Amino acid sequence: MNMVIRGARLVDPSLNLDTITDLHIEDGLIHAIGDLSGLTSEHNIDAQGMLLCPSFVDLHTCLRDLNQIQKGTIASETQAAASAGFSQLCPSPDTQPCSDAGSVISMITSKAQAAGFCQLLPVAALTKDLKGSQLSNMEALSRAGCIGFSNAGHDIGDNTVLLRCYEYAATFGLKVMVQAQDHALGQGHMHAGPTATRMGLDGIPVIAETLSISRHLEFMQHTGVSGHFNQITSANGVELIRRAKAQGQAITADVSIAHLCFTDTAVQGYSSQYHLQPPLRAESDRKALIQGVADGTIDAICSAHQPHESAAKCTPFAATATGMATYDMFIPLVARLLQSKQLTPQQLVAALSTQPAHIAQTQVPPTAVGQVANFTLIDLQHQWRLDADSQVSQGTNQALNLQQLTGRTRLTWNNGQISYNR
Repeated sequence: MNMVIRGARLVDPSLNLDTITDLHIEDGLIHAIGDLSGLTSEHNIDAQGMLLCPSFVDLHTCLRDLNQIQKGTIASETQAAASAGFSQLCPSPDTQPCSDAGSVISMITSKAQAAGFCQLLPVAALTKDLKGSQLSNMEALSRAGCIGFSNAGHDIGDNTVLLRCYEYAATFGLKVMVQAQDHALGQGHMHAGPTATRMGLDGIPVIAETLSISRHLEFMQHTGVSGHFNQITSANGVELIRRAKAQGQAITADVSIAHLCFTDTAVQGYSSQYHLQPPLRAESDRKALIQGVADGTIDAICSAHQPHESAAKCTPFAATATGMATYDMFIPLVARLLQSKQLTPQQLVAALSTQPAHIAQTQVPPTAVGQVANFTLIDLQHQWRLDADSQVSQGTNQALNLQQLTGRTRLTWNNGQISYNR
């Protein structure tokens, strides 16, 4: 395909680029960047006011499928990811069956390849069936293509088992990805604060996160394993990561888009769409997370996409399934952060593309002449309504459902092919 994108704001942190320019793609390759007013093409896009940047890498998502097709399929959710600007995804291992065997990993990646929207970078289970008692065969799973190992949201209470997991991973140079929340302290249903008290819901204190982070940091330092923290939620958690980095620990961390944009007050009225694990926290925590992304303490922003069917969110709040389908509203939330100047385009693109790519040990080709086209074009001013007709994900748990939103992906190129075209 021969295409010219005209007048976009090109932001690529890997090249230190931030400029208004035209871009010409032919046969999946970037042929020219600059003033292309004299160039004709069969496909022209007027991209004035739009953001053009390298495609995104998602360090934490749930793609469902296998025995959960009522929630979503790999085809539907990778298409939704492409519609949010993503080209590479790290799916969580809490699939059914669990991603603790090469056959499951092969099935998942094959389904994604057949769908053709995104490349999967699988995260495998750290322990068998995520039960925290027996180590998975990490070395074999690494050879099967897994880029990291996680026990998802399941805490490993036995320190001996956790030590053996970290020693095994360190021996083979494998990455461990942690969702830090103490099991006993994390039994509540939302952030422990005034809102939880007023609503009569059991709260999850910040110490559930910080105690777990501190514990894992000790194990990481002891074993020298490559460690990454998924979905940091609190100001105290950000500070622990900041101190550990200052002391020379080679760790990384991410935050979900929901925790950057919402707080525990969204749960008022028992709105189950905001029932998340880990929970949404206070406004002071949200601001600290924003600052963590801005100063580089938090390396990446993930989707934490978890689609559910309607029935999963229709019981009393405490009994509803946790999680939010975020891909359809991802770009509007990014646009909010930009328009409110909470983060700059450079900070956001780095946290969505170049930095998570480094963590996942992959690459997003730079937006440069001669490179394969891997980028997303975002219309930050596009007005639209999120509803059943406009959403791409199969998940019905859309927190912003039936609202007028601003910002939507116009185009996503993945490995020289158009994976999404609105």
